[in-house]
Amino acid sequence: MRAKGRRTTLWIGVLIGVLAVLGCGPSDSERADAYLLRVGNRKITERDFLQAFELAKTAHPDSAEQSSSALQDARRQLLNEITTELIILNRSEEVGVSVSEAELDAAIAVIRADYPPGVFEQTLSEAAVPFEAWKQRMRSRLLVEKLVQAELGPQIVITPEEVADYYGQHYRGKAAAADSEEKFQVLKETIVADLRRNKLEDAFVDWINQLKEKYTVDLNSQLWEKLSSRGQDPSPPPPTPLPEGK
Repeated sequence: MRAKGRRTTLWIGVLIGVLAVLGCGPSDSERADAYLLRVGNRKITERDFLQAFELAKTAHPDSAEQSSSALQDARRQLLNEITTELIILNRSEEVGVSVSEAELDAAIAVIRADYPPGVFEQTLSEAAVPFEAWKQRMRSRLLVEKLVQAELGPQIVITPEEVADYYGQHYRGKAAAADSEEKFQVLKETIVADLRRNKLEDAFVDWINQLKEKYTVDLNSQLWEKLSSRGQDPSPPPPTPLPEGK
């Protein structure tokens, strides 16, 4: 369970927000075959999925020469990840959790402060990630953090026995460094934070599975079969021209 939970959390930090970049939104009155995946009142189209797959390949350039079976696995993994994100977007909307511009700007400022002048922008440029796309991913990551804290935070209880046991396993060799009450308090807070993060990671998977039962996950099986049966990596379709007057 622990490994699975941590893997999910890592995905949240890296890929969450791809649907915000693509402009995924609530479903409308389009015909039934206009969507690939629909969760609650949100959906993605085939075009959305293929564009997301291109973004995922940009983050992992070594995947370009994968075998057909590996590409199929990668598409299934992305579908699962997008399903999770759609569930999170639905849940955050339902319970009224959102990220304000002030919160987003403050979080970005903290990250920028970790880089020398100009290096943050250079890092994004070298990764071929536009700032606005990164910003939307950051917004989504903050949204997930707020939602998880709101939904799961109150359930997490750290006992003194757990702190002592964790200290014995991971921090006993650092006891000499905590040679003052202030340093010992910082060490204790670090241990509690570690335990809390681990418990949240474990609880995350069960929580998402419960939400999957709450929100109807509707996959267009015919369209997905067409996508997943392709032996070659499909390229995203060209943009569809908007009708005049739109």
